[in-house]
Amino acid sequence: MLGKGALRLVLLCAGVGSLLGAPNVALGEEDAAFEVVDPEGIYLGKGTHPKAPGALVADDVWKEIPEYKKILADELTEDDAAYHLLMLKATERFNQALKSLAKRDSHDMLGETGAIVAKGGGKVPDVTSEMIKLVTRS
Repeated sequence: MLGKGALRLVLLCAGVGSLLGAPNVALGEEDAAFEVVDPEGIYLGKGTHPKAPGALVADDVWKEIPEYKKILADELTEDDAAYHLLMLKATERFNQALKSLAKRDSHDMLGETGAIVAKGGGKVPDVTSEMIKLVTRS
């Protein structure tokens, strides 16, 4: 019969270690190069330890989306019907750009600058300019 420590090791290796109070960390995550520190700042991807993340300044991207630029130029508010139609299109454009960039450049997570940190002094690649290129395409 296995002792509690040996059983915990077996369960941890099997991926069910959290049932006995072991840390909820998948094998190898403690050595991960990146970590999510602000889950609310994640735009695309799941988990807490991405392998190939990208960081962006969403405000800079939004300022370049044609539909959002029109909202600003026309000084539209939430009381205007056109505002909602344009925001829907702008949001679709932003989300499509996220998906396209992730697929094209093999990012498993995209988030706001600062939401994902690199351990050991590394950097999360900035993808803001690439996002801007994608959202400004017609």
